[in-house]
Amino acid sequence: MVDPYGSYQESNPGTESAVIHLDDYRQPGLPAEAYTSDRYLQQERETVFKQYWVCVGLASDAPNPGDVYPVEVAGMPLVLVRDRAGTLRAFHNVCSHRGLQLVKTSCNVQGSLRCPYHSWTYKLDGKLRSTPHFGGYYKDTYEGFDRDSKGLQSIRCEQWLDLVFVNLSGDAPPLEEYLQPVRDRWATYDLDQLRREPREVGLTCNANWKLAVENFSESYHLTWVHPALNSCSRMEDHFGFDVGDMHVGQGSLLYTRGEIEGRSLPTLPNLEAHQKETVAEYITVFPNLMLGVHPDYFLVFMVNPLSPGKTQERMTFYFVGDESMTPENEALRHLPIDLWQDTNDEDIEMIERLQVGRQSPRFDGGCFSPELEQTVYRFQQRVAQAVGE
Repeated sequence: MVDPYGSYQESNPGTESAVIHLDDYRQPGLPAEAYTSDRYLQQERETVFKQYWVCVGLASDAPNPGDVYPVEVAGMPLVLVRDRAGTLRAFHNVCSHRGLQLVKTSCNVQGSLRCPYHSWTYKLDGKLRSTPHFGGYYKDTYEGFDRDSKGLQSIRCEQWLDLVFVNLSGDAPPLEEYLQPVRDRWATYDLDQLRREPREVGLTCNANWKLAVENFSESYHLTWVHPALNSCSRMEDHFGFDVGDMHVGQGSLLYTRGEIEGRSLPTLPNLEAHQKETVAEYITVFPNLMLGVHPDYFLVFMVNPLSPGKTQERMTFYFVGDESMTPENEALRHLPIDLWQDTNDEDIEMIERLQVGRQSPRFDGGCFSPELEQTVYRFQQRVAQAVGE
């Protein structure tokens, strides 16, 4: 484990861990346009959401052969497909014929994906299977038609735990390398013990996706926005830590497990004493994934931009081992979910008002607390560097 009281340092590519200097925080943050402009979102689409690994869903969303699950990345329609061999694949969710959205809702298909417009069909590995009447009545083809080139467009897809990531450009470093700082930080947590809870928290908020990420990444606002949460995990109990070059992290030294009539949920095995009793940690995996590890559960929080001022949020929860998933433990599982739902409802008002504030011509990018908003500063830096501004 990294010393939670250690100094917060930034590791820049090609340099030793270089401390961020106080003067850096006197620079303004991202301009209002970065949160309100279609042009800026398009730039993010071509850089942030294309060049990096983006979490798009869960492997358990499509657990069985033949399962298909449509997802979206910054307005781009994709689909996850579990083929007959059990391999999870990702494709652009568009028919190669006329560009129809191929899959609208999650389902299980028996043998192929069929476009409802002209009945072009595709195997689950993306290969084009049939093109009825394409060469004329009762002729599936014509001379010179290259069927092999008209399959579904595959997307690089990899998995960690239950999390599914895609890299649209196809040239990002291996996912294992990208996530190695996260894996190293949480190496003592046996995350293979996690079991997915059916209940989720999902909503659409009227704010830019970055505001949701920034809000999750700092605890400066706890005292005023989350009085209930602050009563059990105060702002001053939090600390920041490094997570490699791309990601940011914070934690709390005062985590209290939920109890009902003296009963509590199982905890992850082999934890150190302070991890088992008090510590919770949160990592923002650039660009759109937020994770939280606790002694007795794991949080997955994904955001997806629908427009410059609208974001889709999804929270999924995992608990420890089969025992935690029994009906008798349902009320205990729902305690942290209820807390996160209440906390997120409180956050939504704030980030939506942050979005409104960026309509003001007087907003100049704001400023940062050098002690309490280093994570936000680093995240904004990463966005600006990716976009190239």
